[in-house]
Amino acid sequence: MQTVTDRDDPTKDPSDPEYGVELPAGLRLERPASGGVRIELRLNAVSRALSALPRLVLVGGVVFTLLQAWRHHVFIAFWFLGLPFLAWLRGPARRSVLIGERQLEVEGTGRLARAFLLPRAQIQRIEIGRGGVYQLYQRALFVTLVDGRTAALFVGISSVQAQFVNEGLQRWLAGLD
Repeated sequence: MQTVTDRDDPTKDPSDPEYGVELPAGLRLERPASGGVRIELRLNAVSRALSALPRLVLVGGVVFTLLQAWRHHVFIAFWFLGLPFLAWLRGPARRSVLIGERQLEVEGTGRLARAFLLPRAQIQRIEIGRGGVYQLYQRALFVTLVDGRTAALFVGISSVQAQFVNEGLQRWLAGLD
């Protein structure tokens, strides 16, 4: 006869206080039927606006260049209009991570965003840092792979959210689940 603990019970909501996890504001945990734990981040409006600002400046520069070219009768051929351009303008929408037993799946949202898998054996470290120029140096959670490549998981995450997610991912990486 086996006993099922609350941790192994798939019907328990991991964000329920009875489950033993206190979530920071803006984070949501869920246990999909396929297994693992999904962490989803909800950014505030200021973080989303800061993420979009460099792209908006670039679009403004391109529009200004096109208007000047039209005004001075200089015709330049551009191909960047359409849905891929709009998806790029919105920015990377990586706000959900599915933590499996042996891999980390960074889920993209929307039609054009793609998910990618990071096997646990390929991950060297997970750390909190600052994004680059195009992310306006906002706080981010980074995964460094064994081969030296780095991937940003969440950009614009608050310090409390980053600390919570980082502690959980460090435990997962060490195999202490």
